[in-house]
Amino acid sequence: MSKDIYNILLVTGIVTSEHDPKVNGMLRRTLESTGRFKVKITEEFKGATAETLEGYDAVLFNYDGKADIHAPYVPLGDTAIKTLCDFVANGGGIIIYHSAAIAGEPGYPEEFVKMMGGAFNFSNGGRKNPKLSFRVDTVKGDPICEDVPDFWYTAQDDLFVNIKWLEGNNVQVLSTVYDGVEDYDFRRMQKHIARDYENLDISSLENINKDHPVMWKNTYGKGRVFVPFIGHGTDTIRRPQFDCLLVRGCEWACSGEVTIPYPDIQEEKRFAAWPYYDNISITKLAQLTEGM
Repeated sequence: MSKDIYNILLVTGIVTSEHDPKVNGMLRRTLESTGRFKVKITEEFKGATAETLEGYDAVLFNYDGKADIHAPYVPLGDTAIKTLCDFVANGGGIIIYHSAAIAGEPGYPEEFVKMMGGAFNFSNGGRKNPKLSFRVDTVKGDPICEDVPDFWYTAQDDLFVNIKWLEGNNVQVLSTVYDGVEDYDFRRMQKHIARDYENLDISSLENINKDHPVMWKNTYGKGRVFVPFIGHGTDTIRRPQFDCLLVRGCEWACSGEVTIPYPDIQEEKRFAAWPYYDNISITKLAQLTEGM
């Protein structure tokens, strides 16, 4: 049975410095704008136990364990990871956000990977596609994707490809992005990315010229897992398509149900300001934030 309000604990802390620190606040703002969620943010989850998660319907996990891309990986520890897996297995939900789905070194424990349905790891064939803005194709047929356009575009985002899926998983793909040879044009790549592909035959890259999942859901025990693997940039988070998929995926993770509609931005509501669900107009928002 659905609830009026779902409680979510946003678990963060160490997130790679290239991520905008406003993201956590934007995720909370997006969810709470629907009137269906209450979100609390914590930056300390090491040593967390089942008691830590009492009263919560889901965890929004935005922790990648690296202060920057060259820093050593700092794991949350076995106790915290086991707490998350047990929470989901016993009927809770988890949303594994963007870079939190990237396995560090030595990598996620087997049960956490099983919970996600698979793992992305740079040391096991994973790579970063160099394009920053890209078309996202919607996989129709799931309530999370209902009324979402067939495709939409990100802004300043990250595309990671070659997830290693576990056999027998319950993964259902919700969105995909095409990884093509044409994306690896050295004239358009950022220099730090181009260095990774020097002297390589791009056409021979593993799973090149294929669609790759960037949003999916999975079941684990009695619980539910939603993974939005994109969402790096704040401008992507401002896309109504992304917001709809995010809030519906979170609602499903909390309850197994999807009731939140696609944001109404038609007619007079076309003047709605992000995050669209609370129907504040652009003009009203400007008045509220004047002088800030």
